[in-house]
Amino acid sequence: MKRLVLFFVCCIFFIHTSKSQCSPDFIYTSLSIPGVYPPAISIPGSPVPLGISEGQVGVAYDQTLTLVVLEDTTLDISPLLDPAVVSAMNLAGINPVMSLDVNHVIYQVEGLPNGVSYTCDQNNCQYNSGIDGCILLSGNPIQAGVFPVSVKMTINVQIPAITDPIFGTVIMPATALDLPTFSVVDYDMVINIASNVVNYNSEKDILFPNPAYSASALFLEEKSDIIIYNVLGEEICKYYDVIDQLIILKSELGSGIFYITIYTSNKKTTRKLIIK
Repeated sequence: MKRLVLFFVCCIFFIHTSKSQCSPDFIYTSLSIPGVYPPAISIPGSPVPLGISEGQVGVAYDQTLTLVVLEDTTLDISPLLDPAVVSAMNLAGINPVMSLDVNHVIYQVEGLPNGVSYTCDQNNCQYNSGIDGCILLSGNPIQAGVFPVSVKMTINVQIPAITDPIFGTVIMPATALDLPTFSVVDYDMVINIASNVVNYNSEKDILFPNPAYSASALFLEEKSDIIIYNVLGEEICKYYDVIDQLIILKSELGSGIFYITIYTSNKKTTRKLIIK
């Protein structure tokens, strides 16, 4: 009997600890706007901060994402249905654009650097309609750079029974369907190099990732002035007295090949950056 009780206690403890130790932020839940917060881009008329916090190699990272789960959605359901059902709906004059109830939403996070993982405050990161929640990004990063982190979700909707308005025949019974998974927010997670872990000179200033897809970080040994040129030799950006690092964004430069000239007190070096 004691062993059986101990078994159930251990199961309950495991279920409890497998969930994220985080809480939704009231600042975001009070907005009542479905989404993942903090936002990656500004919300008109809202002063909420943008993006996620930076981290450092070898130092514990902790970032909470708040989830405001939608309750319903409106969409054209015809791409989700069998062509025969769509044809029957068309013949019956039934509009395929419908307002649908959301049963639940499942979240997943991709692109985290090595050493960082995510947990949710609901089992399997599944949230019922209208339930607020959170995702905890945590761990000890073991690599420096700028990492495109994507939070994706799969929405399960309830399609009501579809009947012929004239004959009353059932074209399709009520059905629960998963919509195609999509990215709801994309972050750039910056993990800084640990000054007490790596020692390098100005000949080896680190530019990572390279090639880059959304952003790249230039890690510097000493204070520098930096000029970025395009392949035609035209000056694109200039920065003065940069200390430790510079984040270079695709949103500012665009795609292509760029040359980054680094000026220190006694040396000039150039690095090539490819942004795809």
